[in-house]
Amino acid sequence: MSIGRVLAALALVVATAATFWPVRQHAFVNWDDAAVLVDNPQLQPAAEGLVSWALSTVHMDHYQPLTWLAYAWLGGTPPDPARVHALALALHVINSALLLWIAVRLAERGDGRRNTDDDWWLAAAVAIFAVHPLRVEPVAWASALPYVLSYAPLLVSVSCWMTWTRSGRTAWLWAGVVCFGVSQLARVTAPLLPGVLALLAYVDRRARPLTASQLARALAPFALVAGALALVEAGARNVESLADVGLATRLSGASTSPALYLWRTLAPGSLNLLDVLPRSAQPDWGAAVVALIASAAVVLTTVHLAGRRVGQAVWGSYLLLLLPVLGLTPSGVQATADRYTYGPAMVLSLALAAMMASATTGVRRTALVVAGAAAVFLGVQARAQTAYWHDSVTLWSRAVALDADNDIALYNLALAYVDAGQPGLATDRLQRLVATVPDHEVGRQRLALLVADREQRAGDAQAAAGHFTAAVAAYDRALDADPTRLRVRANRGMAHLELEHVTRGAADLEAAVQGGIDDAALTSALAFAWSTTGRSADALDLLRRTLERRPGERAIAGNLARLLVTAQPATLRDPDAALALAAQLNDVTEGRDPRVLDTLALALAATGQFTEAAQALEAAIAFAREAGDAAGAAVLEQRRAALPR
Repeated sequence: MSIGRVLAALALVVATAATFWPVRQHAFVNWDDAAVLVDNPQLQPAAEGLVSWALSTVHMDHYQPLTWLAYAWLGGTPPDPARVHALALALHVINSALLLWIAVRLAERGDGRRNTDDDWWLAAAVAIFAVHPLRVEPVAWASALPYVLSYAPLLVSVSCWMTWTRSGRTAWLWAGVVCFGVSQLARVTAPLLPGVLALLAYVDRRARPLTASQLARALAPFALVAGALALVEAGARNVESLADVGLATRLSGASTSPALYLWRTLAPGSLNLLDVLPRSAQPDWGAAVVALIASAAVVLTTVHLAGRRVGQAVWGSYLLLLLPVLGLTPSGVQATADRYTYGPAMVLSLALAAMMASATTGVRRTALVVAGAAAVFLGVQARAQTAYWHDSVTLWSRAVALDADNDIALYNLALAYVDAGQPGLATDRLQRLVATVPDHEVGRQRLALLVADREQRAGDAQAAAGHFTAAVAAYDRALDADPTRLRVRANRGMAHLELEHVTRGAADLEAAVQGGIDDAALTSALAFAWSTTGRSADALDLLRRTLERRPGERAIAGNLARLLVTAQPATLRDPDAALALAAQLNDVTEGRDPRVLDTLALALAATGQFTEAAQALEAAIAFAREAGDAAGAAVLEQRRAALPR
């Protein structure tokens, strides 16, 4: 191998790695990464049944067993984002080097000789693929790893096929079949590769002449592998029905996509991170006709410059690799996606190499300068595009900046802000979303939850500051947004009691308690509200049931004892039971709790033990003064003075 070839390959590898090097510091994003990696317990490397799960699952509507095993091999649930991104980067660098190897082989003349200046312009042609901004998505998005993982063995398969067509050695043919099978087990990215291989045999100047039957027999095992795995993949995907996306819409979209992808290849300056299907899918035949005319012009130009054989091979291969994702079988929410161009773009780089192979030395040298400059320009753009995938907020902020009405981007940006602890910004994006798409029910529900969270926090802050009127107003707004919040009902009930709105407070507290909130302060407050509004029997029953369930709850026992001697009507009272409870509580508190002593005094007085009641009140007064509660001590003194002598 010549020094020039080694240096050219090294330059390609370094340029590719340098362009995408920042992805190693990227986080996972909230676009499939959660379901694929973060919340997927199956990815534990030592998980029982990992291999059988990977080979059988269609999780995320795809069949990709080797990808699942690769994720698990990286370790952890979730794996370290740096490891996933480093693997994607390494695979892309490897794919670029393999593509250069195929380009070098295709550039060889029929006699096996090659031009001495081939190495650098071939590397420049492949670099246009390697550092193009359209490569950012499959390299920088963790969930797109299947694409770069699939194409590594696929390119080896192509190289094996080339060796077989040149040498006729059967071992290379079967090695190609095995590599192709491995490739498609990572993700079915090229089910029509057998057609591409046929065209490659047709255009390779060093390939042996093959009859149609020889070619068919050689391609049969490739077709069997492709067909079997494509059927499994098709069964995994959730394809839209014709009722949802009509045939005319599919055909017009499929007619437009090839030209659209070519345009993005030539002008990638403002690539949108998410090209969503329109909410109401309708055929656009005008765009389809323009796209078909443009595509035909490009094909004819290629044929004119490179010859009919090369033109047929290039655009036939390009279309075969792109056909499965053109939109004839729509699935998911994306109309087009950058990752779909990963394989087809390789064909374009090989086409550029093939065109230069037949050019004069002067043209090739000029092409080297142009291709090198283009690669530098594209690499700078790709590196800038890579930064947008750093995290979810950055990703969706960019998508919204490019398309302010993109409902999926707005929704995911809101979720990203929630995860980043910025609910205010999330609320703003969701408000814009529901204004743009009024029937976006999920977005509306999420907005309601955020508004309820905000108003609940505001109500709690106002209540803590003693501003109970403002607290009630905030709680009202929270419940308007989310009527199911029992804690808000409870807090509003407590605020109502502070404002002496006892009836309204009782209604809220009752709803909270019956809804399942088990809180002693809440239960005590409801019992107080009921006893105040003439429902002492209900209050006593509530306190008794709570004390049976939570026998050690002092506050409940004290409130029950107090109500047993103060309830109206008097027929509900039970002084003896109250005295027993109060005495027990007084023992537990070692006779030092003024509130318990006051309740004990009430029970003693109710049973005619006035002297003992006075003594209990004297102790309560002393402890209240010791605690600095002068107002409480004064109330207790009044109660002692009112005792019969």
